Amino acid sequence: MEPHFISAYDIGLFTFFFLRENAVEHDCGKTVYSRVARVCKNDIGGRFLLEDTWTTFMKARLNCSRSGEIPFYYNELQSTFYLPEQDLIYGIFTTNVNSIAASAVCAFNLSAISQAFNGPFRSQENPRSTWLPTANPIHDFQCGTINDEGPNEGLTERSLQDAQRLYLMNDVVQPESVDPLVMQDDVRFSNLVVDIVQGMDTLYHVMYISTEYGTILKALATPNKNLQGCYLEEMELLPAGVREPILSLQILHSDRSLFVGLNNRVLKIPLERCSTYKTET
Repeated sequence: MEPHFISAYDIGLFTFFFLRENAVEHDCGKTVYSRVARVCKNDIGGRFLLEDTWTTFMKARLNCSRSGEIPFYYNELQSTFYLPEQDLIYGIFTTNVNSIAASAVCAFNLSAISQAFNGPFRSQENPRSTWLPTANPIHDFQCGTINDEGPNEGLTERSLQDAQRLYLMNDVVQPESVDPLVMQDDVRFSNLVVDIVQGMDTLYHVMYISTEYGTILKALATPNKNLQGCYLEEMELLPAGVREPILSLQILHSDRSLFVGLNNRVLKIPLERCSTYKTET
């Protein structure tokens, strides 16, 4: 399959892309991996090699899996949400459409992503050889500054040759928690937004997760306690017996509302739903 791009974020000197694609480095049959890629914002391509092609493009695999002697992998990224205040990227991962339905939410710190990009590459000498770890010639790479002659002025033939073959990182980006924050079988999650709520003694990340059949799961993560997750409720938006995929989610903080995009309409839901829960006296 062609790369399926999920999202992009401008962070510092880089633009980060989140995607899923066929795993070229996987030796046994076809499988899909989820990736994070990055490129310098001032990358305008090479001078005599890689003209009109990025020279700073790198990508690494994202791991979202259920731990065990044989881990269960959620390989296909569906949605992301970036919390710049926490340097966290939340992501929805699912199994392949031809597999048993299962979904999970994992969170990744930007420091873990940078660690993978500073590690060794994985490359192959020719199209028939095995992909093997390769030393990173610039293990702490930083984007160059734009001078009068342009950002590619310092590129050498060797650096451009390296850029042609060294773009896939060897190390996998690991999530913040050993197991996913949220896991559910027999359902496919589709979209995700995260709200930050200050409690009496800790900070909470409230996740709103849409499903393929038109409900929204509300779950809680506590970043001050090693980022553990738990379910709060499942919101039924459609009449009984009606199933319709949710296409988008958006939080309007000024209104404390969640907007839900369906095929031909938009629903507005208050983020605070205290009236739903009855207090016993």
